Amino acid sequence: MNTSVTTPNAELAKSCLPETSGRHIEIYLDHNATTPVLPCAAEAVMHHMQTCFGNPSSSHSTGIKAKVELEATRQLARQVIGASSGQIVFTSGATEGIQTSIVSALSDAKRRGLGGPETLLLYGATEHKAVPESLKHWNAVLQLNATVQAIPVDQHGILDLKALELLLPKAAMVCTMAANNETGVKQDLLALEQLIRRVNKDVRWMVDCVQALGKMSLDIANTSIDYAPFSGHKLYAPKGIGFLYVRQGSPYQPFIAGGGQEGGLRSGTENLPGIAALHAIFSELLKSTDSVFQNEATLWRFRAQLLAALRELYPDLVLNSDEPYIVPTTINFAVPGFYSKDIMDLFDAAGIRVSSGSACSSKVPTSFVLDAMGLEPWRSQGAIRMSFGPATTQTQIDQACAALHRLTPVVRQCCLVLSDVLSTDTDQCCGVTQLKHEDMCSYLLVCEQSRQAVIIDPVAPLANRLANLVQGQGLTLLAVLDTHQHQDHQSARADLLALLKPEAAADHNLGWPSGQNEINCGQYRLEQLATPGHSSDSRSLLLWRGEQLLGAFVGDLLLPGGCGRLDLPDADANAFVQSLLALKQRIADDTVLLSSHDYAQRFFTTWNIACAEQPLLAQLLAAQLPTQHWLDEINKQSCQLAQSAQYQCGIVEVNLSDAKAIVECQQLDLFLAKYPDCLVVDVREGYEQSAGQLGPYIPATTKVVHVPLSRICWSLMQQELYASQRLLLVCRSGNRSLLAAKILNRAGFAEVYNLKGGIALLC
Repeated sequence: MNTSVTTPNAELAKSCLPETSGRHIEIYLDHNATTPVLPCAAEAVMHHMQTCFGNPSSSHSTGIKAKVELEATRQLARQVIGASSGQIVFTSGATEGIQTSIVSALSDAKRRGLGGPETLLLYGATEHKAVPESLKHWNAVLQLNATVQAIPVDQHGILDLKALELLLPKAAMVCTMAANNETGVKQDLLALEQLIRRVNKDVRWMVDCVQALGKMSLDIANTSIDYAPFSGHKLYAPKGIGFLYVRQGSPYQPFIAGGGQEGGLRSGTENLPGIAALHAIFSELLKSTDSVFQNEATLWRFRAQLLAALRELYPDLVLNSDEPYIVPTTINFAVPGFYSKDIMDLFDAAGIRVSSGSACSSKVPTSFVLDAMGLEPWRSQGAIRMSFGPATTQTQIDQACAALHRLTPVVRQCCLVLSDVLSTDTDQCCGVTQLKHEDMCSYLLVCEQSRQAVIIDPVAPLANRLANLVQGQGLTLLAVLDTHQHQDHQSARADLLALLKPEAAADHNLGWPSGQNEINCGQYRLEQLATPGHSSDSRSLLLWRGEQLLGAFVGDLLLPGGCGRLDLPDADANAFVQSLLALKQRIADDTVLLSSHDYAQRFFTTWNIACAEQPLLAQLLAAQLPTQHWLDEINKQSCQLAQSAQYQCGIVEVNLSDAKAIVECQQLDLFLAKYPDCLVVDVREGYEQSAGQLGPYIPATTKVVHVPLSRICWSLMQQELYASQRLLLVCRSGNRSLLAAKILNRAGFAEVYNLKGGIALLC
């Protein structure tokens, strides 16, 4: 493509909503991850770092004062959790408490002669990862060689007691939790205790109480719980402090040996400032009046307020956990058609901090907790955790609700949800928008003048988003097309046809209107070209504006970094070669080619790029026949691919370039002063740009254009950026902008920089 002629379109610089003034107030709703330190706790920390800084093991007066503080806090901990007996051991936090509990229980099991595959180490399927990973680790280190097994849960996240009853006779340890960190689901500890002690009175039982303190009543002394770890930073204390309850008579193995502190139960000089913070927290918890901690009824009222604001924002919101199974401070929800990242990006741009509660994945992140509950994949992939703390105030809840209310016009005008009012934001959907689900791509072509649209290669997870864009902006849908019958997924074409009822009738099973070889979409024209090979019905769609060829949708004929597989049913290597030659005759070497799959996160390819990345492809085009060497290589790769589900429809070599350089946030002003001609490219999606403007974070003289990642291929087709220009790419966290830098590097852009950490570090 020729990227050295035109300058950025001025329309790109417009925001989809009017400018907002100033920076957003941060609305922190991720208390299950960590909490701010209460002022009284912070004051206690400073006092014990600067004034009462003694070592509790010292025998002089300064040390004695420290010892008194330590023991007074220990007694308060007993009162807070209802532990009149047993040990309270101060730790560095919950993870250490979990390790200590597991080492103690497994060491005891080994002393009792338990071990081998017949011995079970049980944990709830929705436990924090620290529990199963610790069980596996110490099971191997201590050479117990037991079987680590999850206890299933039902759709509400409650442990399956019948399944547990069958497992208990062979169990050496059972690990459960009081309240779940992702869903807020609380377990019935009384029912668990009755079952556990009836079936196996000698099994060691650990209960993770990290999310329980301040949110549900605890009376540990009147239970047979052996170990209960707690964490300070989940309840307004600093990070690095926690404590562990050990029932009287339960086996205990010190996890840290040394100077014999904590009565020999946990060596190492005690974290007295952290312990003093716990003292302040416990004192507030135990107050009968004027405490900073809210009562349970108030917390439920706060939850209802937040939920009402969320439902106004997303009317289709679905709760992943709900009353009566939860503590009031956690709201876990999903919205049909949205990944958790979509909502997090929107919220974060508006200054609202929430969590996805998801584990990282090479594909769309999912929540193992919701997966264990058996919820639908879209709920797991779209899960958002909104959590507040027991010391949250009415003012903070009001601010959070106001921030959510401010987002309502954004999601409607950007067509994230359907509204009675059509969007007037015509720049949000014009030309080609590329939507992605994992490695699958769908496209929406829109003429901004005629407001006509065509959908290409729709996949089911993106159907709701596509429908919202079409209906929300009042577009006239002309057709829903597939480039071929996809073998790895079901097309969403039939569902979209039934919902949106496009103008043109389709008699071909790929959605092409009857008797037509072209579709006119306002100023654009789609021409179909038969390109069999990957499948017999494969076709490419050439995109024209007048006599200018803008690009082509090539299905799985060519992929970014590879080509379609030829070992699948209905594939034909000879036809594949002829299709490549036929396509090459119709397009230029730098024409943007858009595929149905993008396994390498490259977004597009061209003939020049494809031949450079695949020397065998260049040889094939030169020979104009499938050579035996080429076929052997393709078949070899196909056999390897057949062993993996990762590249179901293509052969791809993943190898990405990087940005030319990284710009640190603290160096941003210096960088822009040094390069005043630098163009800042905001690659966030339109709804993020609307919710959180970039203006407050950069000099007013800096030129900014908006090129969302979903429109970057369209920008290349339009030649709105030129390769010799110096670009600084920005997004929320620095990840998408780095990806955009790699995409532009592939297109021949040399002066591309990335803002490290993104706007998040500028806030």
